[in-house]
Amino acid sequence: MNDVFHEQLVIRKKTSAEKAKQALIIFAGFIVGIITFFIPVLNTMSPVFLVLAIWGAVYLSKNFNIEYEYAVTNYFLDIDKIIAQRKRNRVVSLDIRKIDFFISSKDSSMYNAQKNDKSIVKSYDCTSNAGEDNVYAIIANVDGKKTRILLEPNQDLIEAILRFVQKKPYQ
Repeated sequence: MNDVFHEQLVIRKKTSAEKAKQALIIFAGFIVGIITFFIPVLNTMSPVFLVLAIWGAVYLSKNFNIEYEYAVTNYFLDIDKIIAQRKRNRVVSLDIRKIDFFISSKDSSMYNAQKNDKSIVKSYDCTSNAGEDNVYAIIANVDGKKTRILLEPNQDLIEAILRFVQKKPYQ
């Protein structure tokens, strides 16, 4: 048997706006908990509400911790979004043989051309948010819509994808 299986985990770096939102959620939870001390009806339960408000805020703020898992199984590419290491959502699953373009950011002319392509209906950014040094763009027809998927594969994953790409990849 000559099966192919490669997977990679990419941790998304938070932007400054996401860090600010995360801090704001925790601060708001703390303020809501403190306010319960000043409401006479809730005065006896205030410590419980304070702990619950802070716990809820911390729980919600962890939703900004995002990871992407790329998995190539034979000729299928699956990309999952993992939120706070507790919830997994399938971003996209596609047949590698039906990829139209596999473009490296190192090929600046093709990479920039796909950025400005107005015919692309859906776009998924599944990168670490660290810059475009090792970013690849996949252009494919997913569910009848022209789709762009940005990812940061390692060399093993690139080789696994190139093994099944039937059209000429732009690297």
